[in-house]
Amino acid sequence: MRRSRQLLPALVAVACLLGGCTGAVILAANVPAAFGPYSRIPDVAYGDQPRQTLDVYVPDVPVMSPPAVIIFIHGGGWDSGDKDWYRFVGSGLAEKGFVAVLPNYRLTPDVRFPVFVEDAARAVAWTLRNAGNYGGDPQRVFIMGHSAGAHIAMLLALDARYLAAAGVSTDGIRGAVGLSGPYEFAIDSDLLRAVFGSAGDPRATQPIEFARADAPPLLLIHGTDDRICLDRNSIALAGRVRKAGGQADLRLYPGVSHGETVGGFSRLGRARAPTLEDVAAFVAAH
Repeated sequence: MRRSRQLLPALVAVACLLGGCTGAVILAANVPAAFGPYSRIPDVAYGDQPRQTLDVYVPDVPVMSPPAVIIFIHGGGWDSGDKDWYRFVGSGLAEKGFVAVLPNYRLTPDVRFPVFVEDAARAVAWTLRNAGNYGGDPQRVFIMGHSAGAHIAMLLALDARYLAAAGVSTDGIRGAVGLSGPYEFAIDSDLLRAVFGSAGDPRATQPIEFARADAPPLLLIHGTDDRICLDRNSIALAGRVRKAGGQADLRLYPGVSHGETVGGFSRLGRARAPTLEDVAAFVAAH
C-alpha cells in the first residue's frame, strides 16, 4: 500500500474493525459466541508483561483428533485492540472443531516496531510448546490475523527471524492466513511514524519484502469494497510469493468491506463473507 492516508482511519479506530460500527456491534457479535460448544481458558500468560496473555478456546467436539490449532492476532492499528473483543472469532473457530488461541500484545505508544511482532512470536512459540496440553495438535498450527494483526501474522510467516528469536521455527507453522491486511505501505503519517519510525531499515516493516519459496502456505482474504486497506495489498503479496515459488491462495470477496472479512466468523456476519468456511477449508487442505 502506497497511500497510508487511506489506511489510517480504520487502523486507529475500533469502529473500523467491524465495518465502521461501534462497540455495540462487537458486543452483538459476542453475545451468541458466549453460548458456543467450547470451553474458554482466559488470560494465560505467555510472558511476564500485562499484555502478554492469551485465551484458549477448546471445542467440545473437535473435527479431528487431535484438532488443528489456529492463532488469531487481533487488529487495531498497532495502537489499540484486545483479544476480548474477538470472542466471536474464537467461538467460530471452536464451532468448526479447531483449538483457537487469541493473544494480546503490547501496543504503541508503549512500544514500537518490532516489539509487538516479537510479542506475537512469543505467543506462537508458547502455542507450539503447549498446544498438546489443551488437546490441540502441535504439528498442525496455523497463524491468522486481521488488519494490523494480518501484518503481524505475515511477518511471522515470512520473516523467519522472529520465530527463531523466540526459540522455534517457521517449519512448525503449517500455514498462515491474512484478513484485510497491509503488506506494502509508505511510512508517511504521524501514526505510522510513531509505530514504525524507529525501524533501522523501513523494508523490514513490509511483509512483501520477505516473500520466499519455502514460507508456509498463505491464504490471503480481502474485500473488494475495503476502503481502509485496499485489496491491492493481498493481490501484490500473493503475486510476489508466487513469483518467488511459494504458495499463496488469494480470495477476493466482492462488495465486502474491511471489517466484514473478520465479521464472517460471527453468526451475524457469515451471510456477508464466507471467511470461516474458507479458513476451515484451507486448514483441512494443509
